[in-house]
Amino acid sequence: RAGGVGSRWFRGTPARRGLEEFYDTKNHLKPNENPISGRAWEAAELRRKSFTDLHKLWFVLLKERNVLLTETARARQFNMRIKNPMRKTNVRKSMGRIKQVLAERRAAYREVRARAVAATEAAAAPDDNNTN
Repeated sequence: RAGGVGSRWFRGTPARRGLEEFYDTKNHLKPNENPISGRAWEAAELRRKSFTDLHKLWFVLLKERNVLLTETARARQFNMRIKNPMRKTNVRKSMGRIKQVLAERRAAYREVRARAVAATEAAAAPDDNNTN
């Protein structure tokens, strides 16, 4: 116990499993089977998500992208093809759409902020017509 802090007070990420995190260990397939994969997230679906949900989804997709890159490198090393290469495309599209949604939110925030500043300045400016 360093500094009197017990382990029960520490809340961190789960222990890493080492290199297993970069391999698709949950999809042990037979040689001629293709993995089942989902579709890319649509921008309309992502617009309904909170910032926290988008943040979590980004890191899930980042981890999946790293797994797919590892699989690609491994397949290239053994002169093989990865199974279902559309998975990489779907992850890339989803990540791009998250960036698009966040850029839209940033632009909307800046526009609202600029309007608020302009309204505040207009209200604080002296009225030139009423000075007699």
